[in-house]
Amino acid sequence: MMQETRPRWNLYATGSAGVVISTIIALIFWAILADPRGPIRMYTPLWFFAITAWLVVPIIWMYLVFENYPFSRLSPKKRVVMIPVSVIIAIVCIAYFFYFYGPYSVPYFSWPKLESMGIAKLAARDYSCYALAYSAIVVIFGMGVWPILFQNWPWKGKVDQPSLGLAVFAIGLCISVFLFQILVHPHFGEAFPKTQKFVAATPWWKDIALTYHGNFVFGWFVWAVVYLIMTATIWEGRPWTAAKKQPWIGIFGLVGIILISLLTMYVVLSLMDINLGYAIPGGRRSAGLYWRYLHSAEVAGFMLYPTLALYYYFGNIPKRFSPEVNWAIRTAVVFIAGFIIHQVYYAVGPALLGVPTSWDSEAQLALVWATWWIVPLLYHCWFMDRWPLYVKQ
Repeated sequence: MMQETRPRWNLYATGSAGVVISTIIALIFWAILADPRGPIRMYTPLWFFAITAWLVVPIIWMYLVFENYPFSRLSPKKRVVMIPVSVIIAIVCIAYFFYFYGPYSVPYFSWPKLESMGIAKLAARDYSCYALAYSAIVVIFGMGVWPILFQNWPWKGKVDQPSLGLAVFAIGLCISVFLFQILVHPHFGEAFPKTQKFVAATPWWKDIALTYHGNFVFGWFVWAVVYLIMTATIWEGRPWTAAKKQPWIGIFGLVGIILISLLTMYVVLSLMDINLGYAIPGGRRSAGLYWRYLHSAEVAGFMLYPTLALYYYFGNIPKRFSPEVNWAIRTAVVFIAGFIIHQVYYAVGPALLGVPTSWDSEAQLALVWATWWIVPLLYHCWFMDRWPLYVKQ
């Protein structure tokens, strides 16, 4: 975990440098890997989203679950070696789904398997990448629940790494598999030309959401991921620590995050209704419910970078007021910054990133950039203790 460090210069100069450097790195690699005008062009957009989401998963495993074991013995500068290790783990996971789990168990995880079954190439890629991206988002949440909300109860302070990590990983895996089966798998029962009613139940949300599409779940679940990360960072565990003792803190936090995530999604949908008119069940693009649920998730995604940057690069300011006032100001700052970033993305994204010019294009998935943007930040802050911008006390 992170050592006691201080900014190399004053807080605002150091924080600004961190934002600028991590953003430039994200832009450079985006231009190489994702930009439709670049050499590799992996923005489809679901293909690069799946890759990006799975790049985050090993970061969660290594930092939150195993607390950087065994690399914690290295200096922050030398822990740069964790980055290629993390990338290799992500590649292995994607290959596992494509070439083993998909072909021999659940075909919708495997682009090659779906093609061999007669699904058109582009459709096969989108189906499998959708499944990969969804599974990664679920794993990020499932693996974060125990270290963040339950604070590694009941082993914290009693069990060392790697035994602690293995125990937390096992619980996180159980949570992730359960959530995927309940929240994502039913979508794929309806996604293909023929309903797969004998292998996947009819989506339980169809009467609530007025659509079979899994974007309904995505619309609030990404908010749950955001609020979980806020809990670990700018919220400093509040308000869930009001329960005082584990496991009640964790239970209170888990239920609370789900409820406020649903509430936030419906607030975002209401704002869309005001600006775009009411959605039409079965409608396309911005008139469709499935599109609006997806864009609730995208709005959530734009909160990720300001949350992490405020906490890690700017020292989680302010700290001068009461905990409750600090909490409220930080939350407001993140939401305002996220809204501004949202507007800037749609204004400059086509020229800067090569994304579609139409904001409601079905090839427009802002969540891809919002997720990709945090990857260099997480590498820098979680693996390298913000070196060289922060130095030992």
